Amino acid sequence: MKDKKRKLAASAAAPAPGRTEEARQAAAVAVAEAPAPAKDSTESRKVKASKPAPVLTKKPSRLRFFADAYQELRKAHWPSRREAVRLSLLVAAVCLVVGAVLGGIDFVFLKLMSLLLLNG
Repeated sequence: MKDKKRKLAASAAAPAPGRTEEARQAAAVAVAEAPAPAKDSTESRKVKASKPAPVLTKKPSRLRFFADAYQELRKAHWPSRREAVRLSLLVAAVCLVVGAVLGGIDFVFLKLMSLLLLNG
C-alpha cells in the first residue's frame, strides 16, 4: 500500500506532457489526503460498560400475574370460528396421514423381523 502511494506521489510530482501545474498539485494533495488503512474491527469498537440488572425490591403479587395474563390474552389475535374449524381439520388430517405412514412402516418391519428371526 505504501509503495502504491509513493508511485502515485512520484507520478504526480513528475512533469507529464499536457498536464498543468494545478493538476499536478491537486493529484499530490489527493494522494497526501488518502485515508489511512482501516484498523482491525476489534480495535475500532469500544467496549461499553454493561449496566447492572435492576433489583426488584417488592415481590409482585400472584393476583397481579393473573391480571397481566388476562390483559395479554385480550391483545392476542384470535381466529374466527371458521378458521379454527379449518385448522383443526387440517391438524386431524395430518395426524391421520402420519399415523398411517408410521403404521405401515411398523407393519413392514414386523413382517421383515418375523421372516428373519422365525424363518417364515
